[in-house]
Amino acid sequence: MNVTAIMQQILDETLLPFGVLSNHLRRVEADNIANSQVKVNGDEYVVYKIVSNRPKTYGDGKAKTRRVYIDVNYYYLYEKTDPRYSSIDERLKAIKRAVLQDPHFTIANDESDIPDSNNPYRGVNIEFVYIGAVDYG
Repeated sequence: MNVTAIMQQILDETLLPFGVLSNHLRRVEADNIANSQVKVNGDEYVVYKIVSNRPKTYGDGKAKTRRVYIDVNYYYLYEKTDPRYSSIDERLKAIKRAVLQDPHFTIANDESDIPDSNNPYRGVNIEFVYIGAVDYG
C-alpha cells in the first residue's frame, strides 16, 4: 500500500482535466501536461502531504491496521468574491467525491482556510485519513 501514489492518482484524475497540477510536498510548475491538450492553470495548484502514520494495531498476528492522515491543500490566486471561485468550490467537492470513492478513505477534517503564509495565493485545506490493513506475510 502506497498512500502517496494512491493520492497522486486520484488528484491527477480529478484535476488534470482542468489544468490544475498537484504534487506531494511542494508545488510543481510545468508549461504543459503530457499527452493532453489541456492548458496548465497557473492560478491554481494542489500540494498534499502525509501528516502522520498512526501506530499499527495487530489483529491475528499477521495483518496490521494503519491510519494514515493526508493533508490536501488547494491554492488559488484570486479572492473568494471573484466569479472564478465557484470553480474552486466545485473542484474541492470533486476531490472529496473522488477520494471517498475508495472505501479506505474518510474525512478527518473538512474544508478550512489556510492562514496567510506571505504568499499571494489563498488556500483551502482538507484532511483525509486512510484506514487499511497491510499484510506483511
